Amino acid sequence: MAQNKLFIPLNIKRAYDKGTRSYDGSPGPNYWQNSSAYNIKVKVVPETKMLYGSETISYRNNSPDTLDIIVVRLYPDIFKVGNARDLSVPPNAINDGVKVSKISLRREEIDPDGVSVRRSDTNLILNLYEPLSPNSEIDLAFEWSFIIPHEFPIRMGAYDSTSFFIGNWYPQVSVYDDVDGWDLYNYGGEQEFYNDFANFNVEIAVPNTFCVWATGILQNPDEILSEKILNRYKTANNSEEVVRIVTADDLMKGNLFNDKKNYNVWKFSANKVTDFTFAISDHYLWDGSSVIVDSTTNRKVFVDAAYKESSEDFPDVTQIAKQYIAYCSFEMPEWPFPFPAITVFNGQRGMEFPMMINDGSYSTLARTVTVTSHEVTHMYFPFYMGINETKYAYMDEGWADMLPFDFQERIVEGNDQRRLHMLGFQRNAGTEIDLPLAVPTIQLRGEAYTNSAYSRPGAAYDILRDMLGDELFLIALHSYIKNWNGKHPIPYDFFFTFNKATGKNLNWFWKPWFFEFGYPDLSIQKVEVNESGVSITVKKEGNIPVPVKLIVYYDDDTESVVYKDVSIWEDGNNEIIITEKTDKIIHKIVLGDSHIPDVNRNNNTYIIHQ
Repeated sequence: MAQNKLFIPLNIKRAYDKGTRSYDGSPGPNYWQNSSAYNIKVKVVPETKMLYGSETISYRNNSPDTLDIIVVRLYPDIFKVGNARDLSVPPNAINDGVKVSKISLRREEIDPDGVSVRRSDTNLILNLYEPLSPNSEIDLAFEWSFIIPHEFPIRMGAYDSTSFFIGNWYPQVSVYDDVDGWDLYNYGGEQEFYNDFANFNVEIAVPNTFCVWATGILQNPDEILSEKILNRYKTANNSEEVVRIVTADDLMKGNLFNDKKNYNVWKFSANKVTDFTFAISDHYLWDGSSVIVDSTTNRKVFVDAAYKESSEDFPDVTQIAKQYIAYCSFEMPEWPFPFPAITVFNGQRGMEFPMMINDGSYSTLARTVTVTSHEVTHMYFPFYMGINETKYAYMDEGWADMLPFDFQERIVEGNDQRRLHMLGFQRNAGTEIDLPLAVPTIQLRGEAYTNSAYSRPGAAYDILRDMLGDELFLIALHSYIKNWNGKHPIPYDFFFTFNKATGKNLNWFWKPWFFEFGYPDLSIQKVEVNESGVSITVKKEGNIPVPVKLIVYYDDDTESVVYKDVSIWEDGNNEIIITEKTDKIIHKIVLGDSHIPDVNRNNNTYIIHQ
């Protein structure tokens, strides 16, 4: 098949040979993936910044393989003394990592320090004395504790003495998949995550003056919230207007919770999600609202924000998130928002988790809109689609950058993120840090990682959309989403799905943008003016194809624009001739604009001397 002209690494080719994936982009007849069910109880002690947890896990092996080990992730071990890290961590942030006090396997307790347990950086590997057969389950149980990061939070931690975002915190079974087997990569702080879909029932114990926000749906609001707060919470779940559930005045007066005990237990449930996170605070404001995401069923999504009173931008975040969720559901990617709720927590920078976002505060509306919309997009990619962010960050970060471009400009005039994105890629393109996207992002650090995860793929996806047009682009994107939501797509599943759904062999586009070293560079080679107009020869100096935009300026201060999408280069030629009929006197011709990356603009202007 034509798709096979793309280079396929041997480990990936074996998946196609085994029939777990198909060359038409769909899951193969033998596709499988494993899953887990977690029951977790956790207690947070803010004064000591300690987390204590216990959990049971039912892990199902749906693979055709017999497993003789189980790999469990202990992400807080990134701070453990002696472990490998991608980041420079201050000495006072280093500790003893996760203390695992109890492990049970098939309901039999084993020694956490025994010969059947091995710790390797952020992985804990359990040797199974009785291997796990195909199509069977195993029960695991853990008790553990660790210090919540506060000296140097990485994507999660304590942001003040009583406000914590808790992510990457529980012993989590690693992914065993049809491409690599067990995911044994260490978490060093640079790359993000790859998780199986799982069901969660989580009980979170916090002091009775604290509020909790989490992945999933709160199961016991009537037990926890005072009557006043409960009524507002219920109203917000069905209101199109933003409801101030907890105000500054409420915090001052207290009586927010049914605080008959020293600790309240908040219960959350979430099904078919790839991770579970939560956040707590005793002094955050809380807003909530709802938005319809499916006009056929009128299904609503609960959208809320939790933030410190001093945060000037966050009172608008719930409304921004609502508007963007509606945009995603009905415009781009025109797919109903896939989860029943989402919380934006005012913590640090910007980081996504299923149904939860950890965002800092920003001084401009443009930045708040940009970060909020970017992180909300992640609910589709990677959480609805089950993407391996560790190896293929461009499969989610590139989409999260590109899909909100139009929304960001619509909401804030002059917020031209498309321009900033293209200029960012242009700055790096063709340099030593600009590597082919086929290089797994687990191999990259720093600016090379950022370029491969965000800049280059975001530019590629936007140019692809421009070429296909929204109608065909959405047909292909919907085919990809239908094929792979709730599963684990890899880049070839995306390439092959788009080839099939568009009815086009797009390998001429995939190869330079995703597989080759190179850069985008167009030039004006020759201009010929005659009685009927002008003939302009444009040369593709670089190997990465981009659209052609020519602006012809006339002596009467008018101008005309000629635009050809990137498919103009599909036939493999490196030169094209574009003609423009006119009887006006031409003064100047300019090639390109700030939405089209071009590493050398010195050869993009042609001045005609009369």
